[in-house]
Amino acid sequence: MFIDLFNRLNITVPDALHKELESHKNQQKDQIYFLRLMEFEEIIETVDCMSKIEVYQDVIPLWTDNNSNYIGFHFQGACKYKISYLNHEETDLSPGFRGISSFIKKLESQPHFDWDELKRDYPSEVEISNTELVEDLNCIDELNNLINFSQLLNDEIRCQYIFSIMALTPKTHLDSLKKYLDDEDMYVQERTCEIIGFHRYLPAREKLIEVSINGMHNGKLAAKRALARMRE
Repeated sequence: MFIDLFNRLNITVPDALHKELESHKNQQKDQIYFLRLMEFEEIIETVDCMSKIEVYQDVIPLWTDNNSNYIGFHFQGACKYKISYLNHEETDLSPGFRGISSFIKKLESQPHFDWDELKRDYPSEVEISNTELVEDLNCIDELNNLINFSQLLNDEIRCQYIFSIMALTPKTHLDSLKKYLDDEDMYVQERTCEIIGFHRYLPAREKLIEVSINGMHNGKLAAKRALARMRE
């Protein structure tokens, strides 16, 4: 199925990924999964609908929760081969898993879990290998280049790139995110507070206090939550 699917969509992926997806498809025949692997025509139809939305140009849906939410596979772009959650209520394309292998392994171990219940790769609470670190930093560099040098970049795409940068940023490089606490996009400021709070990054505490007082509405609330998490 997946060779035909990717050929139909004119997408090139390694043969190993075809095999992993086919193996997982067989697993789903014998077990009920909350996140269901979609059928061929179902994927084609959803891709056709999403193709009209600029922010989804690098991603295709492969799994669904049957509630109009999807698990997306980045087939091109800076986050190529990574896995994201496509929420129909709130757009956030930041990666949750390093790739199909990682996602399938976690999903098959917890078939009844929804996306929010799965232990994800990003943002990472643990130290990662040097190979993974280099991979993530290279991806961040590519996203920064897209932000800094793309003349026609709109605000929504910029926001999604920054969300991805934040998710990918390892614990040892969190200081690079502090600049986003002053961002003029309220969603960027809000997400920065959330990520810093997630990591309990104490060097940003004073800045969070400032945002909790003088930030934008979303930022103020998120900063207060982050500060509360640091006190736990």
